[in-house]
Amino acid sequence: MSNARLALKRGWVPSLCSVVLSLVAMASDVYGADGKIYVIREPGGVIRFTTKPPEEGQQAEVFTARANGFSYHRKTRLKGGRRLHSVAAYERAIHEAARRHRVDPNLIKAVIHVESGFNPRAVSPKGAQGLMQLMPSTARMLGVRNAFVPEWNILGGTQYLSRLLKRYGNEALALAAYNAGDVPVQRYGGIPPYSETQNYVRRVLSLKKQYTAVAHG
Repeated sequence: MSNARLALKRGWVPSLCSVVLSLVAMASDVYGADGKIYVIREPGGVIRFTTKPPEEGQQAEVFTARANGFSYHRKTRLKGGRRLHSVAAYERAIHEAARRHRVDPNLIKAVIHVESGFNPRAVSPKGAQGLMQLMPSTARMLGVRNAFVPEWNILGGTQYLSRLLKRYGNEALALAAYNAGDVPVQRYGGIPPYSETQNYVRRVLSLKKQYTAVAHG
């Protein structure tokens, strides 16, 4: 379920234009030393997320903080326009999934935020798909026929997250399992000593606080 690298297989336009990614405000300790998350474009349309500043000559885009309660994934279109992916577009689906599976909607938003940046067409190098980055095998297990349909993806991802929350009784451990899988969490008896997973858990929990604060005005 990792979002460390996302391949946007559809709609990605390889050019020298920067792609601006604007997200809900995150706590500064989640980011790198300069307070930023960088997005590095690699050959084949792969996007790699990192807190390490880009090397000289390396093209990078930046996650920038916003405090207005909306998160966008913005990408350049062929005709020069902008397409925005916003949490607002999925509010109804998120709250329905939260109600059905008894999961905090702000946690769901945070997971989607970190997993895909609210891009419903996101695909990871390992094949995880859609908003909550469901692997095809996981999607089949959950009865999700098309992981690129936002409502189905959110419902299936929330169902899976709900199972993990019940299994571990702890948000941090459930998130670690969502990112790294059950086996590493059980093997280490806690959050695995993987920097990616540890950063993932911190980011999601930090974002959950941000979304909760926005929801309560």
